[in-house]
Amino acid sequence: MPYDTEDLGLSERAKALKKWNGPYRYQEFPKTLFRGTASSTTGHPEYRVVATEGEELDALALGWAVTPGDATNQQRLAEEAVGVAAAERAWTDRALSRAAQAEAAAVEATTAGHVAEVRERPRRPRPSRARKAVPAREP
Repeated sequence: MPYDTEDLGLSERAKALKKWNGPYRYQEFPKTLFRGTASSTTGHPEYRVVATEGEELDALALGWAVTPGDATNQQRLAEEAVGVAAAERAWTDRALSRAAQAEAAAVEATTAGHVAEVRERPRRPRPSRARKAVPAREP
């Protein structure tokens, strides 16, 4: 059984500490990614640890960010976009009939957030009128 001559006489704790006392070496992964949350009471973004470049690319495509500042900025921009869309809808709702305004208010009452667009209810198609056949003219 081979012995490491440097480990002779070291305790198990000392052997474990020796493993961590090497020089610093940069490792890209594992890496921590961040995502801002609207429901966060502390104001801190969520975090996620990715182990490979593929996981990182997938997470970035889903809205995760590399820094906490980017994550909170992305969340702020998303909330602003929803607010702008709701304000634009409120402006255009002024031109709607009272019945349509009541319908929009009913849809808004079903949710706590902004409603950027109220979908039109499906209508029954009207029966089409048969057109009279026009005879062709002869020259």
